[in-house]
Formats: sequence, structure tokens, C-alpha cells
Amino acid sequence: MSDVPEANDIAARLRQAASLPEVLAAGLDAFEAIRTAARHCQDQVPELFAAFMTTADAAVDGREALTIAPSLPLDGGAGPGAVVSTGADAGQAAGALAALAAVLRLRLTDAATQADLPDDRTACQDGAEAADQICQLMTR
Repeated sequence: MSDVPEANDIAARLRQAASLPEVLAAGLDAFEAIRTAARHCQDQVPELFAAFMTTADAAVDGREALTIAPSLPLDGGAGPGAVVSTGADAGQAAGALAALAAVLRLRLTDAATQADLPDDRTACQDGAEAADQICQLMTR
């Protein structure tokens, strides 16, 4: 993510989240940031259009999965912020999205194993699957 420093902030929030509500809020923001960045990049390189478009769709799926979690704070998170700078090329953006998705997958997988409520576990598992799909799409 060093090529795209804007991704560091949201990844740091995910890594530092100390509770399930914090992980869920940061995860929601991460999925929204990934969706926004993928939509921004989808037209930059025609050969990567499908990968970025599918990534944006997977981010929507992940975001929606987290919205069913009872432990998601009502006030949401700090907001997604920018994950990729406007000057980043498609390759840098893909790398940043893959790296962010890998952190997201790890944190949501961990959160699923520690969640007490079944709906929280399901939300985290489904979110982790969406993050895994993003990671795979952006590392090809």
C-alpha cells in the first residue's frame, strides 16, 4: 500500500480496531472506499474494466453483509476517505485494493470467530468472503 498512502489510514483503522463494533464500522468504511475506488478506476484501463467492476460489486456485497450485524454502531464509522489518489494508475490502485481487502478479510475472519451473536458471525463471515473475492480479483 506504500504506493497509495491514502489506503494506509483505513487499513490502520482496521488493524487497530479493538472491539467488534469498531471492526464492523471500519469494515463498512473499507468496503465503501473499495467500491468508490474501483468505480473510479474501471474506465482507466479497458482490459481491467471487468475486474474493477466486479470488485465494486463485491464491495457492495461486503458492505451489505455487514449492515445486518447487530453490533454495527448506529453512527457508522469515520467515513471511508480516499483509498487511491487521483494520480494513482490502475496497477497501483489494484495493488492498494488487494492489500486493503487482505487486511479486511483477516480482521473480519477473526471477528467472526469471536462474535457472540449468530448474526454478527454471519455478517463477518459473509464480509470476509467478499473481501477474499476482492483480493483475488485485484491480484490477478
